[in-house]
Amino acid sequence: MRRYLVLARRQYVDALSSQGLLEVADGQDPAAVARDRFGSDWLELVLAPVTAVHWVVQPGASIEATA
Repeated sequence: MRRYLVLARRQYVDALSSQGLLEVADGQDPAAVARDRFGSDWLELVLAPVTAVHWVVQPGASIEATA
């Protein structure tokens, strides 16, 4: 199982915003799974592997836990 953060925007003036977390089984195409789940009406739809993300402050974590 691979996990991705999903970021997207509909216009260039918008910032990329978090759309959620995507879990993809081994052998599945992450892009196809993302389009199926989040739709294809985005200007940009970005998948960032969770293993490649370097959190400075992580959602749901206390500040003490991230220090």
